[in-house]
Amino acid sequence: TNECSVIIEASTGGLSSLTPQERALPLQNKKADIGSLNMGSLNFLDKVYINTVPYIRYWLQSMIKNGVKPSMEIFDTSNIAISDLFIKEGLIKPQYNFNFIFNYKWGMSFSISILELLKSMLPKESIWGTVFGESRDFKSHIQTSFQGATMIRVGFEDSRICNYREAKSNLELVKEIRRELEISGFELADPEEARKLLGII
Repeated sequence: TNECSVIIEASTGGLSSLTPQERALPLQNKKADIGSLNMGSLNFLDKVYINTVPYIRYWLQSMIKNGVKPSMEIFDTSNIAISDLFIKEGLIKPQYNFNFIFNYKWGMSFSISILELLKSMLPKESIWGTVFGESRDFKSHIQTSFQGATMIRVGFEDSRICNYREAKSNLELVKEIRRELEISGFELADPEEARKLLGII
């Protein structure tokens, strides 16, 4: 509704069987604020999740055309090098928003040493967050918050498990991560504050 201040993220993810043009269709949503941008391909289970450099360039150009800010999804360190390429080309402007993707099979396994390496590679004027595939609890989410994460993502796309039991809804996951973050001393941003943090105001 017009009264809802939720931030909308358009995804260029989808299936590798879709064309780059089909995967860019969500960017045409006039209400989209940010867009997920996978910065490289990944061996995922028994298949390859395809995100080539020409695909990424096409999606970036679509984001620019539609006024959508990219959220760069990082599967490994080479993806940051690809981000640097587009920053140098001027297709990505500061502030730079990154998400580190951990624990998807054949992707990066989470560790503090890998996290510190990724953080050290980011350009100035960057913020970062984390995504955990198939997590059983929220310990890693809280740990990365203490390491400086601005953004934390939960939801059925990543894991349906909430503290070792199956959640009934995304809302259940959100309520639980909020509870644990607040117990740990963190204050959550409201939608207006989140827009400022994400650089979309």
